[in-house]
Amino acid sequence: MRRARTLLLLASLAFLLPSCGAGVPAVIRDEQSRTPPGVVTVVFFTDFQCPHCRRTHAALVAVLADPPAGARVRVVLRHVPLSMHPDAPAAARAAICAEALPAYEEYVRALYASTDLGEASNEELAVERGASRETFHACVADPATAARIASDTHRLDELGGDGVPLLYVGRRRMDGSQTRRDLASAIEAAARDLP
Repeated sequence: MRRARTLLLLASLAFLLPSCGAGVPAVIRDEQSRTPPGVVTVVFFTDFQCPHCRRTHAALVAVLADPPAGARVRVVLRHVPLSMHPDAPAAARAAICAEALPAYEEYVRALYASTDLGEASNEELAVERGASRETFHACVADPATAARIASDTHRLDELGGDGVPLLYVGRRRMDGSQTRRDLASAIEAAARDLP
């Protein structure tokens, strides 16, 4: 009887630990280690054609426009194009190839808002924001870009994710579509937890 109670207690504690932020997975800790001190890390596993990802991104953009308690935030996109979204791989490759653009954030917003995520449209959006057509086209075709997407997808699998969106805000895991209020609350809590 005592053993059964102990096991039940341990199972309850194991259930509570992830919600308390304990046991942050290594793939998230690695990303956080690349963030400057005093800055909250948001790791966002996403698909540009996913309607839940689009809503979550819009909510996140609204929060970042007026961050809670003046928090500084670094957003890292991890690309997991779902097989049900035929243009998602092209959009993911395009986003990776636009990371060096000064207008990268604007480009990401344009991809989330676009009704056409085909390769030609993605390229035009990038060129409009200062990308060299030749360099962009070469990057999209580069096997290293596809390897990056495969790596991001593998990271989601390592986290036990069964879909997107999946976010880590600081140490907090957030599965599924998120509201502006929930993201603001998570960012505020993560900012308080910073060393």
